[in-house]
Amino acid sequence: MRQLTLKGYLDSYVPYLAGEDTHALTRLVRHLEDEPRLVAPLLLWATVRGRGDRLTSLLLSDDHRRELEVLMSLESDSLLEKALAEEDPRLRPEYAKVWRSFVARRDTHHRDAELKLEARRQVLALAREKNVSRYRMARDLNLNDGNLHAFLAQGKASALSLERAFELVEYLKAA
Repeated sequence: MRQLTLKGYLDSYVPYLAGEDTHALTRLVRHLEDEPRLVAPLLLWATVRGRGDRLTSLLLSDDHRRELEVLMSLESDSLLEKALAEEDPRLRPEYAKVWRSFVARRDTHHRDAELKLEARRQVLALAREKNVSRYRMARDLNLNDGNLHAFLAQGKASALSLERAFELVEYLKAA
């Protein structure tokens, strides 16, 4: 699975905030007044997509134009993502919020894998303590034997969903 990029994240986030399934700048700009949360993501999206010049001609606010110029300057120097991550003082806090939202989305799989492996540690300890076999766990929870084996014996986090991993923990706590 490819890692999510800022560009890819903004490709879906901007239309979502606008409430329209479009990337047409003229249509997106119309939503800026009634959807202030759209400003920072839209300016970032136009910047990373190389559409900043076109957006500049559509913006009514001088403040938004200045912000877009700063973003485009950072992007042209390949410093935009670094500035976002370090919460550059030239950028409003809204840009840091967009960055943190992107990072949280990008790192979801890694966090989920860590949580599943923690659940695995708990399952192994509880199974020993309560003397519950893997066969019994698989049958009672209707789990695939191979997936359960890959999860417990090999530590393969992708073998079970996060929900199923914690379902195992709850099952063993109640046993």
